[in-house]
Amino acid sequence: MAGHAKLLLYIVVVDESGASSFRYTRSLLHSTLQLMGCKPRHAFEISRRVFDVVRGDPAEMEMLMAMSQGKRGVQRYELPDAATSPRQFQFELYKRRTTVLIPRDLFLHLVCQALALYKYLAPNQRNHLTLACRIRERKESVTVLLCGTSGCGKSTLSTLLGSRLGITTVVSTDSIRHMMRSFVDEKENPLLWASTYHAGECLDPVAVSEAKARRKAKKRSGVSSNSGMDYEGSGDKVEGKPIGKKQMAIEGYKAQSEMVIDSLDRLITAWEDRKESVVVEGVHLSLNFVMGLMKKHPSIIPFMIYISNEGKHTERFAVRAKYMTLDPTKNKYVKYINNIRTIQEYLCSRADKYLVPKRL
Repeated sequence: MAGHAKLLLYIVVVDESGASSFRYTRSLLHSTLQLMGCKPRHAFEISRRVFDVVRGDPAEMEMLMAMSQGKRGVQRYELPDAATSPRQFQFELYKRRTTVLIPRDLFLHLVCQALALYKYLAPNQRNHLTLACRIRERKESVTVLLCGTSGCGKSTLSTLLGSRLGITTVVSTDSIRHMMRSFVDEKENPLLWASTYHAGECLDPVAVSEAKARRKAKKRSGVSSNSGMDYEGSGDKVEGKPIGKKQMAIEGYKAQSEMVIDSLDRLITAWEDRKESVVVEGVHLSLNFVMGLMKKHPSIIPFMIYISNEGKHTERFAVRAKYMTLDPTKNKYVKYINNIRTIQEYLCSRADKYLVPKRL
């Protein structure tokens, strides 16, 4: 009986087929409950109650076993028939004292019952718990994307979010860009070596204007980009209107983001193959490209992070300067604050268009 396991450290959840199982500790169950949305304090108390019930009153466990409709109930860890050595036997004996086996249906019922005591009564509560368990057991994965411009708090939030959800892999798109820079010289690709907020300075305004004019011409004529008609090679010169500084800042940002997104796409593919959950943050997560990634990777959940108050946004850049100043001559972020705010406006408009959740 479970009551004999005086020192319960592990609950081994066994699938119905018996082909696979997963070992939960209290801290791991605590993390799983937070992943499904429980408050940290409630997750701690619920995980403690689950272990107390499994370890505690045999009568209560008999009732729960009856609810499992004749299926296997809680079982003790069985010693192997032949131990390889006295040391191995002592280890197996320790596991017998600290481990119980429980069917998955009974485990889910027990946890949902504890959740109900703390008013977690969502209609799909059991489904949420099942999904959280699958993610924690690395049978499924989730990729959280935190989009936003420079200085809005993405890095801080990604670290806190990873800690809260129990996700150990947190990646910045800046690190991907830094890795790409090691393969190309600055003179060969100045766009890659520029910061996103002044990447537009590396582009030719005339070429950008003509490219935008060609895209508009295609749109008006109803010709898609892969239809086979080439406006560039047609011999007809398409002249566009002069582009302002704000639009050039956006075009430079989009051009650099496109370069980084290709590498990120391959990384997400590898993470999904390994069933590894990850939090990705970075300014290069342009919503247009994120929508393309979501079509290929169902594990992606995007969020848009922004700061509405320009004054507060500017003040955040003081700590990034060498001399803790807001002087534009000594703080490059303040110098390019107009470009940064322009990029944020662009991202917010894209988020509204694609119904991506936004957070201040």
